[in-house]
Amino acid sequence: MVPELTVRVARACNRHGTTAMAIRDHLNGLWSDEDFEEWYPRDGRPGLSPAQLATVSVLQFLLELSDRQAAESVRNRIDFKYALGMELEDPGFHHSVLTDFRDRLAEEGRADRLLDLALEKIRAVGLVRERGRQRTDSTHVLAAVRDLTRLELVTEAMRAALEELARRAPHELVALVNEEWAKRYGRAARLGKNPSKPKTRIKETGEDVRLLLRYVHRYLPALRDGEQVQALRQIFVQNYVLDASDRPKWREPEDVGLPPSALAIVSPYDTSARYARRGETRWKGYLAHVTETCDQDTPSVITDVTTTKAPVHDTKALPGILTNLHDRNLLSKEHFVDGGYLSVALKQQVAREHGIGLVGPIRARSTRQSRKGTVFPREAFTIDWDKKTVACPQGNISRRWSTPPSLAPYVTVEFSPDDCRQCPVKAACTRADARKVVFLPRDLHDIQSESRTEQQTQEWLSRYSLRAAIESTISEFVNGHGMRQCRYRSHSKAHVQHVLTAIAVNLERIDVHLPTTPTCQPRTPTALQNFLDWQHIPRSRSWRAATHPTG
Repeated sequence: MVPELTVRVARACNRHGTTAMAIRDHLNGLWSDEDFEEWYPRDGRPGLSPAQLATVSVLQFLLELSDRQAAESVRNRIDFKYALGMELEDPGFHHSVLTDFRDRLAEEGRADRLLDLALEKIRAVGLVRERGRQRTDSTHVLAAVRDLTRLELVTEAMRAALEELARRAPHELVALVNEEWAKRYGRAARLGKNPSKPKTRIKETGEDVRLLLRYVHRYLPALRDGEQVQALRQIFVQNYVLDASDRPKWREPEDVGLPPSALAIVSPYDTSARYARRGETRWKGYLAHVTETCDQDTPSVITDVTTTKAPVHDTKALPGILTNLHDRNLLSKEHFVDGGYLSVALKQQVAREHGIGLVGPIRARSTRQSRKGTVFPREAFTIDWDKKTVACPQGNISRRWSTPPSLAPYVTVEFSPDDCRQCPVKAACTRADARKVVFLPRDLHDIQSESRTEQQTQEWLSRYSLRAAIESTISEFVNGHGMRQCRYRSHSKAHVQHVLTAIAVNLERIDVHLPTTPTCQPRTPTALQNFLDWQHIPRSRSWRAATHPTG
């Protein structure tokens, strides 16, 4: 409950309400302390209200405030006190408490639980329909790290490990760190792409890392589990290889190779960030997948935010998104996605497991035959599923039907070289000795054919146009709430930022859709008006309805 004095002052100062006040007016505060009982121990001193900290965290992302600014707003802003149900004289709390609360949110999927609770309140006021329509899209997110070259990465990892050891056991470094190490690792590594004496630097840094890791392993076993020491070990293995003399050797792409981008660490301070490339966009960080409702006459409510590593393909993220929606009882009847999320097998799987129709373009297979109009494409061949044969445009029958494990579930059909060599249109079919045709199994092939035929119709194009509006939501997240750049380091904390931003966007949209209606007190009747009412004589209730003589 909000204290009476806080209500009166907040209403007097904000007759039309604010977005912060809408949390109380429309959603009854979003959370209660009982929702967070499992997050805190039962013994010890009573802590601050977790429901209030959660609300402040959302308002912080709603208004783009720092921790200090958010704590100051709790002390000074009346609409914040109204949203939190606080007395006007309540001094609030220290800003460092918000950091501790986000650390709790980053554990055990608690950020998703926070979104679950908010969506339950939103659904209770009738703003989310069951089995409606939803859409999903993704955007790249930059990690809160500096762009480093490989040599800078190893050097900075060495410096970070020494910093960690100096904090935990400074006396153990006395016999190890000398003036040369102080010169190399005493400050942040800024070598650039063309450092002086690169081979010497690579050799010296590799030997230093090798020596430090051996020293920690042999003499400091209690410190081997340190976050920066483990990061240094992984970065060393990814960038160096030990030669026959057990000396570190710089990895070269053409020699022993480099790890793939899905595994390569790009910063010792955020070991979960990864490098990725999509078209002309290159970045180091994560992907944020945003899902929202798109039903008519209701606001578009964010129902899920999933954060993945940058190289993870969209088709790998969609099953997890649908699982989250299933757990929240928010599955849709139709789900609109772009071609990056869609495959024929996934479309069949989602329809079978969740009863959802994925709506999106099935892209054509990019082959030489499909790119050149003068070459017979795969659709020119006739498939006999019962006999397991394929007839080419010239009437020749295939000789082999197989499903190689490397191409499963695709079926491969091969024609006889003798038939192909004698074919008069061989130049328009294949450059090899014999033509090969690859296609999906019968059930998936039928879905593929039907989908490609359907998506050429005007009705499908009109229905699929609903997906385009998700681009404006992504723009709102990026330009309105700064989601392009991570505030915090690590995958789990980046996800906390995305969830809090999603709840903040929902509050904005609900506040616009359900505006606060201020309660205006009518004027006190005059003595004459009281007399007219007493005598049951009709009188005008508004000056607009009164008739005025003319002339």
